[in-house]
Amino acid sequence: MILLSSITFAQSTKHITPNKQQNDSLKKEIETMCESDQKYRWMMMLGELDEQKIMDFRNGDQNLMNLRITDVMKNKTGLSQWQKDSIGHLQDKIDSLNFLTLSGIINRYGFPQCVKAWKVSTILLHASPTLMNDDFFKMLMEEVKNGNLPGYEYAAMYDKMRTAKKLPELYYVNEHFDQATKTSHILTPIDINATNIARKEIGLKKIK
Repeated sequence: MILLSSITFAQSTKHITPNKQQNDSLKKEIETMCESDQKYRWMMMLGELDEQKIMDFRNGDQNLMNLRITDVMKNKTGLSQWQKDSIGHLQDKIDSLNFLTLSGIINRYGFPQCVKAWKVSTILLHASPTLMNDDFFKMLMEEVKNGNLPGYEYAAMYDKMRTAKKLPELYYVNEHFDQATKTSHILTPIDINATNIARKEIGLKKIK
C-alpha cells in the first residue's frame, strides 16, 4: 500500500509506468478501497448494522429497499444518533486513509487506468475537502491534460472543495438538493464567461 504521511505533490511529476503485476495489485487495492468506501454508508443509509441484512436489502426488491431508505431518512426506523455518530466517525477515518493512499498512487503512477475513473473519483470525493489542497488539484489537472482523468470528474472534486470553503463554484457540474422543493439542481454560474473558459480548458461544454 502506498500512503503519504503528508499531502505534497510535485507538479509535472514523471510517473512510473506500472507493469502487469503492479496493475493487478493496484486494481485489487482500489477495489478493496471501493468496498470500504461504502461499508458504513450502507449501514447509515439502511439504518442497519447487520451486514447480512444489508446484503438482503441490496439483493432483494428495490422498491422495498427504497421504502426502507425513505423511512430511515424520516427517522421512522434505523439507528440511534449515537450509533450514527460513531459509524460516521469510522467512515471519516476510512475516507481520509483512502484519500491519502489514492493520492500517493496517483503521484507515483498517474491516475489509475486499471479501474473505471468514476470509482477512483467517488472515493476521492468522499474525503474531507480540507485534504484537497492546491498541489492536489495541480496534480489532477496534469492528469486531465494527459487524458488520464475525465474533466467532469476533476470539476466535481474542485467544486466540492470550493463549496466546502464557502466559495463560488467554478465549473458548475454538481447538483444541490433543495429542501424546500425536494429537488436537485445545478446552480447558476456567477461569472458565466469565467466558467466557460475554465470548462473549455478541461473539455467540458459551454453553459449557455
